[in-house]
Amino acid sequence: SKSNMTGSHLYCLITMEKSSLSECKHSSSSCFPLFGLIDFFLISFLKWVSLAQIFFSRSCPLLAHQQCVSEKKNKDLEVQSSVKQDDGLFREDAEMVMRSLGLLADSESEGLQKRYSSEELSNLFEETEPSLEEVKQAFDVFDENRDGFLDPIDLKRVLTVLGLEQGSNLENCRRMIRSFDGNKDGRIDFYGFRVGLPLMNVVKLRGTPILQQLLLEERLLRSSSANWCIVNDGTNRPNIVMGLSGKPCELVELEPVIRDRVPVMKRFTGGGTVIVDENTLFVSLICNRNDVPDVQPYPRSVMAWSGSLYSQVFNGIGDFQLRENDYVFGDRKFGGNAQSMTRNRWIHHTSFLWDYSESNMAYLKLPSRVPQYRLERDHTDFVCKMKDYIERAVFIEKTIKAVGTQFMLEELSLDEIDDSCREHIETTRLLTLDELKETLAKTTRSGSIAQAV
Repeated sequence: SKSNMTGSHLYCLITMEKSSLSECKHSSSSCFPLFGLIDFFLISFLKWVSLAQIFFSRSCPLLAHQQCVSEKKNKDLEVQSSVKQDDGLFREDAEMVMRSLGLLADSESEGLQKRYSSEELSNLFEETEPSLEEVKQAFDVFDENRDGFLDPIDLKRVLTVLGLEQGSNLENCRRMIRSFDGNKDGRIDFYGFRVGLPLMNVVKLRGTPILQQLLLEERLLRSSSANWCIVNDGTNRPNIVMGLSGKPCELVELEPVIRDRVPVMKRFTGGGTVIVDENTLFVSLICNRNDVPDVQPYPRSVMAWSGSLYSQVFNGIGDFQLRENDYVFGDRKFGGNAQSMTRNRWIHHTSFLWDYSESNMAYLKLPSRVPQYRLERDHTDFVCKMKDYIERAVFIEKTIKAVGTQFMLEELSLDEIDDSCREHIETTRLLTLDELKETLAKTTRSGSIAQAV
């Protein structure tokens, strides 16, 4: 009936819009304003509702779950029956729903066919994924008050118009929203609305020791099959972190490091040497190759992708650039990067200099291989402080939001990460004080022999 659209009616309505688009594209570009939403309603809307129903059913008690399954079977039979009997969809039913959603004016109904047959439903799921603009237009259909968010009331309005039974109960809509609500504020923004994106787990840390963070990342890269974004807001104390092939005698001022007992470690990735502390911000992205198919598992490709990602974060802020392997404002570095690649996965992690201590920089030697744009500048002339350009909390917020343009995000705590990972080779390690002393002794002997010669 017109007051209660069934699943088959919805199925036919959405398909009817696709057919109507094909005709009107050839006749007029202004037939009716739904055209930008067609592909979304054909694929993404059905996916969204279907996923919401799945999540909802999982949260139901057993009896309610069985009822949901039974109702779904009945709706499936209705769809099959409508197709077999070739009942099709009449224009008056389509007009009723579209006007209820504010998608159709009286003058625009002439663009609809009088009746649509089952033959016109056959290619429903063969279409390509909707564009970002199409999904944004569809989001606006739900977001009636244009506040940039979908809450349970917005969802209830649309699902009720479409005759979906779950939509008649506000608590059901709250449960559906929670299924996609990454930050648990009871609503979802546009990025949470974009179903079909790969899932990425977000872990936000604060002051976690850098060695613990690196060991976690190596384990997740080698043993997990999920995508991860690890954000650590500072580490607990100054530490020197070298790349996997780094040599302390070439990169570290060993005498003051040993004297002041500054921890020195080798991470599992390549890249240069950094000294990090509570004013260093860390962002690591661990991705499956198949979930970012445009990125090849090579450093240049990964860096190009990450540079584009951070261009969103620093849009309009300073003169942000990706120069060689560094993030810079102008010609001064504030972010150093390193990667590691496996057969099907890769990690890209960055140390951002929110602030730094000049005395800490004195623990590092000038490396023999430096970026060309460094021009033999010392550490303090070569780097800059990110705090002069962006607030700390704003940077973290904008970074997670930028990641959310390419992934569906789910926030996890450190305790929620699964520990049942398979065995893996662990190459991240802390160098012992004895190792550093031995390296210093060898370096001193080699220097004495060289001077004698």
